[in-house]
Amino acid sequence: MKRVAILVSAFAWGVIAVPLVPLPTTPEAPHYSRYVLKLIHSAQAEVLVALSDVRLYTGNGATAELVHALAASAERGLQVKVLAETRETGPGPDQRSALAYLEERGVAVRWDSPEVTLHAKFLVLDRRWVVVGSTHWTMSALTRSVQLDLAIESEELGNAFGRFFDLLWEGKLQAIPTLPPQPWPCPALVPLLDLPQGGLHARLVPDILRAATESVRAVIYRFAYYPAYADSPSNRIVDELCHAAARGIEVRVLLESGEGFADLSRDNRTVAAYLTACGVAVRFDDPGTTLHAKGLIVDRRDVLITSANWSYSSLARNVEAGVAVLGVPELAEPLAAWFDALWSRGRPLR
Repeated sequence: MKRVAILVSAFAWGVIAVPLVPLPTTPEAPHYSRYVLKLIHSAQAEVLVALSDVRLYTGNGATAELVHALAASAERGLQVKVLAETRETGPGPDQRSALAYLEERGVAVRWDSPEVTLHAKFLVLDRRWVVVGSTHWTMSALTRSVQLDLAIESEELGNAFGRFFDLLWEGKLQAIPTLPPQPWPCPALVPLLDLPQGGLHARLVPDILRAATESVRAVIYRFAYYPAYADSPSNRIVDELCHAAARGIEVRVLLESGEGFADLSRDNRTVAAYLTACGVAVRFDDPGTTLHAKGLIVDRRDVLITSANWSYSSLARNVEAGVAVLGVPELAEPLAAWFDALWSRGRPLR
């Protein structure tokens, strides 16, 4: 998709010119890898990387160009830092290989705090460019998945994401991020930098859905509904989708079918049945790929691109990162067309 240059009223920063580059990726169109490589190679002073998963495979493999680009940046004198998720079971051999390779070449590397799950996936380059969304650096993510990310050039946003990275790097996880009171100016760029119990996604997603007047398109890897916990944050999203359908709004939700992952398949089929019963159209992705994207497009005007799934752990306990771009049809309309193409290949609940 083309780069979009617009004036955006960033909620805390006044009106700024913000170039936006949508990176919807499929196995046939690896936009993320190509664009991120270009940004890493063009960085002048600093590259910060926070990833839920980063691997380097024997014989290199799909992630090699990205990992090698970080090492090359450190070798030409840039400050390069990589923060990776530890996992409860500890890093696997391909993850250890990636961080060892980088550290040997001058990259500062750390595993995140074992107390939380780092599910965010973002890069900050020179505190000027931000890339944020669903893509981590594994063979599956880069070659066999549908992903959705956004590259944004903005010093204000770069500084905000840079400060967030600094908190994660230093293990300062007690801060509670906040959003300013609404209404916000329009168009608006809203960073969603969630620490555990921050709840920014859990508050903003229902607000965006309540404002819908025509259409809702949601693409999500994992969506969980908890009948025994009525006030769970993902249940509130389910309720708002059902309310939107009851208002006569066209609501479509595209989910990963979860082949090979029993818990994922169970969660998504449970929520699909509930949504279908209240008038929401639901489909599952083509079984040949993994639908790992997490995005929302409302009224062909408002867009949310994020690392966060719609589940309790993502919305209440993880470290997540995303951005909402509100009132920008130049971004929303091509992403709506991308969603429609995925939808056309989807399968209904059976």
